[in-house]
Amino acid sequence: MLTYDEALNLNYYKKTSFTGWMNPLRFLIKQEKPEEGDPYFHAWVWPGPYIFSLTDDSKKIEHTAPFNEEGKREIGDWINEQYELHKDE
Repeated sequence: MLTYDEALNLNYYKKTSFTGWMNPLRFLIKQEKPEEGDPYFHAWVWPGPYIFSLTDDSKKIEHTAPFNEEGKREIGDWINEQYELHKDE
């Protein structure tokens, strides 16, 4: 399970993305900055073993949340929910 502390701080996402895995699920979390509107978290999960760029888009599930502490918690909870749904695949 991904914990709130493992999801790192907001400043981290201003510079780079966060990737990881919980077998068999892989995940990617990043900040998106639209030209108009507020920044937000964009997260994906997909089955391993391949990295994001080598996985067919049809196998990826995505979720967005506001770019703030509450949104970070929402993304972490969503990834954990996805893990519970797909852990036996």
